[in-house]
Amino acid sequence: MAKHLAAIPKGSIVFLDANIFHFYLRGPKEPQKVCMALLERIEGREITGYTSTLVLDELMYKILLKKIEEKYRKNPLTILQKTPEVIGAHSPEVRNALDIVLGIEALNVLAVERHHIEEAVEYMQKYSTLPRDAVHISVMRSVGCADIISADTDFDKVVDINRWTPL
Repeated sequence: MAKHLAAIPKGSIVFLDANIFHFYLRGPKEPQKVCMALLERIEGREITGYTSTLVLDELMYKILLKKIEEKYRKNPLTILQKTPEVIGAHSPEVRNALDIVLGIEALNVLAVERHHIEEAVEYMQKYSTLPRDAVHISVMRSVGCADIISADTDFDKVVDINRWTPL
């Protein structure tokens, strides 16, 4: 069962999922405020925050799709197939979002390595998680982190991981 993010104790070590950065950058208002407060606590080193290169990849992709959808009011995947140059046209917006996140100096960005991928398959089998979530679990565990900040309820089925949510 997830707990509300506002109650996360001082001194916690947490892993941030892509949806937390998405809430921070794009709202809605209430989750955005909660995520902003979390990131301020990380920046102030009250909480140790981790994320990974895979999370940032996911964030960049979601921002790109959302910007395309907003502009064309159509399925962004259809637009990408027919007009791939929209990627370049929207890359400054993706860069801006990424610069904001990477500007959080106290946020630790972990590389995804071969052993994380190999372990992820075990977590997929053990917890029936999707591949990306399984990689997140592997990366978290490699730094001794048992707390994930995510709106994704799929993490609730993973024993010994606590999920904190802004919702």
